[in-house]
Amino acid sequence: MPTAHPCTSPLKFVVGIDIAKDTFVACFGQIDARQHLRFGKQTSFDNTLTGFAALLSWTEKQAVLPAPIWFVVEATGVYYEELAYFLSDKAQALSVLLPNKAKHFAQSTEQKSKTDQLDARLLCRLGLERALPAWQPPSPALRQLRALARERQSLTGHGARLKVKIHAYQHSYQPDARSLSRLATQQTLIQ
Repeated sequence: MPTAHPCTSPLKFVVGIDIAKDTFVACFGQIDARQHLRFGKQTSFDNTLTGFAALLSWTEKQAVLPAPIWFVVEATGVYYEELAYFLSDKAQALSVLLPNKAKHFAQSTEQKSKTDQLDARLLCRLGLERALPAWQPPSPALRQLRALARERQSLTGHGARLKVKIHAYQHSYQPDARSLSRLATQQTLIQ
């Protein structure tokens, strides 16, 4: 029969966050000097400023002993950005992970199921077990450059699809000249 270990002070606390457009799920965990992981109950919050403030309040209540707190969130589209900037403005330690990093970690744990709660716990575990890079907010110039690059990528893709559409329509039976003209005008505009 295993003996009970006395409770040791936590080395760090981690809040794993699985975020979506309207809500996010947070899982609070800790690791101690014996490398024991402990996870709390997952809690859902609204993906709003009110929800972000509630997350910080909830986190403070969970962290009853002094230890560093680290937030870990997956870069899910643009839905994580508001929370990341909020935490950064509040001087909270944060890692924003690319989805493939979280996916590879999940594969290493042999986790088969995928729910918001399990994903939040997985991100929490990843933060507890690994030293993750701290997220730094990009400069305004870099944010603008990223937005322009995304816009260009979208237009390039639309232009390629339009080119294929025009080619197919030109080779169809009796193509309508007005439709071809409209498609050509769209292509010129995109170019």
